[in-house]
Amino acid sequence: MKTIIFDFDGTIADSFEVVVSIVHEIIHRDHQVTPKEIEMLRQTKLIDIARREHVPIWRLPFMLMRGRRLMTKRIDEVNPVNGMASVIKQLYSDGYRLLIMSSNSSSNIKKFLRKHDLNQYFVKIYAGVGLFGKSRVLKRILRINRLAVNECIYIGDETRDIQATSEVGMQCISVNWGFNSDELLRKLHPLAVISKPEELINIIKTKTN
Repeated sequence: MKTIIFDFDGTIADSFEVVVSIVHEIIHRDHQVTPKEIEMLRQTKLIDIARREHVPIWRLPFMLMRGRRLMTKRIDEVNPVNGMASVIKQLYSDGYRLLIMSSNSSSNIKKFLRKHDLNQYFVKIYAGVGLFGKSRVLKRILRINRLAVNECIYIGDETRDIQATSEVGMQCISVNWGFNSDELLRKLHPLAVISKPEELINIIKTKTN
């Protein structure tokens, strides 16, 4: 295993509450999302959430663009997931090549990485990925970087990540501290579902080499 591709929001960045607040603003809900509703959302795929909120699928790309702009104003509120910074540094020290692929904007991600002194550990950022375009971008990453799919692994927090990696034949480790719940992630059978960043190091070394 040579290359590790990270998702950003909900995986490296502890941005769940900010993202929920931004979505709340975009869809003009007249009341705050309750803890019970948040737990229900974590059990639900993105496409089903859109249907539940009566959001037409064609509007999602426009909402995503607005969400990126709103995130730009609030990126300073976002911190790394507890323990993730040290794991990133360790993986880099162990010789792994680290990339980021995200729906967020390149400027937001770079600002976050600089603020938290993490920018030097990532060789490339593939940003602005569409909500349903992850598999296509993964294929492009493999082609451009001349990577063998069996030498890469993806780390993400959503069912979309598992589905995208499955389409290209790439292994995926899911984290359960992000958007989708542990239960929902396990239903799609990723390589592993973890609850602490520290678990990444052993899993990558023992299960993917």
